[in-house]
This record gives sequence, C-alpha cells and structure tokens, in this order.
Amino acid sequence: MGTYRQTVVDLDASAEEAVARGQRGRNWLETEGFIRPVPWQDGVAYLAGPRWREAVDLAPWDWRARIKELEEEPGDELQVVTGRTVFFAGQGDSPSAICPRCRSATSAWSGAAIDTWYSTGAADLDCPACTHRTPLTDWEWTSDYFAFAYLGFQFVDWPPLHSHFTAAFGRVLGHRIRVVTGKI
Repeated sequence: MGTYRQTVVDLDASAEEAVARGQRGRNWLETEGFIRPVPWQDGVAYLAGPRWREAVDLAPWDWRARIKELEEEPGDELQVVTGRTVFFAGQGDSPSAICPRCRSATSAWSGAAIDTWYSTGAADLDCPACTHRTPLTDWEWTSDYFAFAYLGFQFVDWPPLHSHFTAAFGRVLGHRIRVVTGKI
C-alpha cells in the first residue's frame, strides 16, 4: 500500500532561514484552521484542522469524506521538513529533467548530480540539447518528481491538495513552490 505524501516545497528558502520560514508557514496553516496542534508523546503533532476540506480536492478521494457531516479526516499529520533535502515522488518511472533554458526534456541525467547536491548543496547539470550548464535546483522534472530545497511542508495521507490552496500557501511563503506528490 504505502504512504501517500504531498510536499509543498519552498524552492527559495536558504539553509539559514528554513527553520524560521517553516515556523511561519506552520503558524499560518494553524491560524487559518487547516491544521491543529495535538499533544503527542513528548511533543506536538499537527493534524487536520477544522478547515482542512478547503485545502483539498475531495472528488478523487474517499466518497465518505465528501459528506460534510462526517468527521472523517486525513489520516496523518503535517510534517515540516528543514535542512538540505531531496524531495522526491517515490514510486514510478524515472523522470526526465527539463532544461530551464531551452525547455527540452532529457532522460540522460546522472544520479551523481543528486548525490553531489545532497552532500554539498551545489551541483550542475548539462543540457544535451542546448549544452547550457545550469544548477540542479533550477531544473524542473516531469510530474514534479524532484525538488531540491531546505524547506518542505509534508502532508502525509491527505487527499490531493487543491491548486488554489497551494497557490495561497506559496504567496504566504513569498517564494516559488513546487508540489511533490507520491507514494513511498
């Protein structure tokens, strides 16, 4: 079965500002009622709040959750991930990299660049079509399979996030975002 994850990745938060921006984003989600804090073991878990339905697209999800009176809610929590992270979709075919300069897609990319970025925070890819060398973080990926960043908001086992919600969240963060979705 696996765990379904959707991560709203802040593509522009630096390593130094990721924790503060993560708290700011989580505070907005809580203030707006999309999540709520729940005491859990020695800390706090952030579960679906009273307005969670406004953040998601229920149509492709569970038919029972579309009944407004039903208390069914997403099964797991929001996790704020900080630090150098390779966010990835999980299962599925290997994605193609899309050159930020010429927009051509190639499946001939090296996993070594990902390892280098994860280890050092810097790596480049060469485009076989236009031969331009560009930082790995500027590349896009088919099906938004990868994002390389220092901050992500991971919604675990939630229905699909609605595009109007992710756009509003991106405006709150004040940075470019990418939504990485998949099952691991």
